[in-house]
Formats: sequence, structure tokens, C-alpha cells
Amino acid sequence: MPVQAELNAQYVDTDKEAEQTYNKSGSRLRRALVKLPRFYPYARGRDILDLGCGGGFVIYALSLVARSATGIDISENAVSYARSRFKRSRFICCNFAELLASDQQYGFIYSSEVIEHVSDVNLYMRVLDRLAAPDAHVYITTPDSGHPKVPGDITQWDVFCPPIHVQFFNRKTVTVLFEKYGFSIVKFYKNKKPGLVFLARKTGRAP
Repeated sequence: MPVQAELNAQYVDTDKEAEQTYNKSGSRLRRALVKLPRFYPYARGRDILDLGCGGGFVIYALSLVARSATGIDISENAVSYARSRFKRSRFICCNFAELLASDQQYGFIYSSEVIEHVSDVNLYMRVLDRLAAPDAHVYITTPDSGHPKVPGDITQWDVFCPPIHVQFFNRKTVTVLFEKYGFSIVKFYKNKKPGLVFLARKTGRAP
């Protein structure tokens, strides 16, 4: 397993100048706005965080109903783009170690396609636990290794691509993992593609 610093190097873009465009920005923003009704009951009037915000499209959509909206990403270029385009939200470039020292908590956390990229899944969960306020809801998406469309030989799955993806989950394993850190699964959303999409609520305290 690569250490997190090695994985981070794939996303920090230190050798590239910040770009003023973002790949498929139009479709990303449209998809974020279309999903907003799904998030509305859990996000309305709350302090909201997008953990791994990329170009800021989802947190912008959420900012339309939030009390406050914050996006965090490890890529300086992504954060720079988000800051330049979406003025309603606050964007921060930082890593998990820095987040563990934060005293800010949020009532709704969105984290899409992040957990599969971390070398230490328990570190990710400690960060999630630290940032989630009591009774907060978290919305997670990640590849689903238990989906019927995943090949029997997982190495033939196009999503199986270490060191880009280094963690894989199914409904059972995310349930066990999240319960360990004081989150209960509220619901799994149906997905025709091999992806886990679920909502959890912080009901307890991490050990």
C-alpha cells in the first residue's frame, strides 16, 4: 500500500499552473443542480462541507440552501478554480492531518469518490468523525465491489486501477466501517452502475 504522501502527489499539481477552465464544467454543474432536491432535507439551513470538492460544483449547488458552504480539496488548482468561479462558498486547500486539528463541525458533509483514494481508511473516518456535528448526515459515493456488474475477476474491472484506487467497499463493509466510527447507515441509493451511494447519520462517538 502506498503511503498517503505518494497518493497525494497524483492530485496536488504542484508542477502545473492553475487553469481557468475545468474539464466538463457545464455537465458537472448541471448534475450538481439536478441532485440538489435529494440533499435538500438534510442540507437546508445547515453548515455544509464538501470533502474533496474538486472544482466546487456540488458545494455551489448546496450553497443555494445552506447556512454556510465550505469546499476542501488537496489540489491547489481545483481550489483556485473553485474560488474564482463560485463566490458563495469558502474553499480551502489542506490535507487530512490539518483537518484533524480543525474545530469546525458541519451538519451535512458530502464526500464523493474520495475514500477509495486514501491509504489509511481509518484516518479518513477519524477526519469524518471530527468534522461531523452530532446528528449530522454524510453523503458518500465510492465504487461498489459487490455490485452485480463487477467481474468475478476483480482485476478485470476497469475501476480496479491501483494506485489511483486503493480501497474497495461493498454495502456490508461500509456498514461495519461507519458503525465503528459512530455513524448509522440511513439508506443506500439504487445505482445501475457499480457504485455505492449512501446516506449515513452520526449517532455516536468514535472509539
